[in-house]
Amino acid sequence: MCIMEAVTNSGSNSETVDISTERTLGLIGSVLGLASIVRTSVSGLLALIGAVLILVALYGIGNKLEDERPFNYYLKAIIVIFVLIMVGVIVIAAALVVSSGSTSSMENEFIMSPGSDITIIEEESPHLTGEGIVLLVIGAGIIIAGLIAGGYFQKKAWEAMYELTGVEAFQNAAKFLWWGVLTIIILIGAILLLISAIFQIIAFANLPKRLSKRSTPPAPTPVEELSW
Repeated sequence: MCIMEAVTNSGSNSETVDISTERTLGLIGSVLGLASIVRTSVSGLLALIGAVLILVALYGIGNKLEDERPFNYYLKAIIVIFVLIMVGVIVIAAALVVSSGSTSSMENEFIMSPGSDITIIEEESPHLTGEGIVLLVIGAGIIIAGLIAGGYFQKKAWEAMYELTGVEAFQNAAKFLWWGVLTIIILIGAILLLISAIFQIIAFANLPKRLSKRSTPPAPTPVEELSW
């Protein structure tokens, strides 16, 4: 007679980590990001500070939850946007330099009295040449491509945050962000980006101060065979 007994442990251990500091940094950074859209006079500085704070927040969350996807995606977004916008600006500046050599002027002659005349030469004004227009279009295209590529990586960052935290506002921020960058050349794109920035603030505000981190489940207990 043989009796087989199998004892297995299927439970998983979990521990909580404190992300209150990262939550605050992400919230402040998101608010500054929204402010950069509204306050155009200092938009560049506010956007830079906000992006750095969010990057630090995502690094801390990813480090504590042992998932670096949000940080890596957001870092790629910043690098791509910065590099391509700089390249686009350089190309546009080159277009202006090329066109600066081409000017137009108009000369008018007025006869005031017999034997005397006055000639008025209007101020020369630069105008875009064919090469300048081509460079201008290329530069603008590079900037738009940078915004779309950066928006894609940022969307992936928020989707990863939704998977890690379960906060639905991160998913909404990702959706509105992606459609916003795709329609950036028309007015609706700016509106969608504004909505995405608002959802981003809501997401960090709804982020709990402590999150559960799943640890590796223990290995099953070996099967024991008892016989007599």
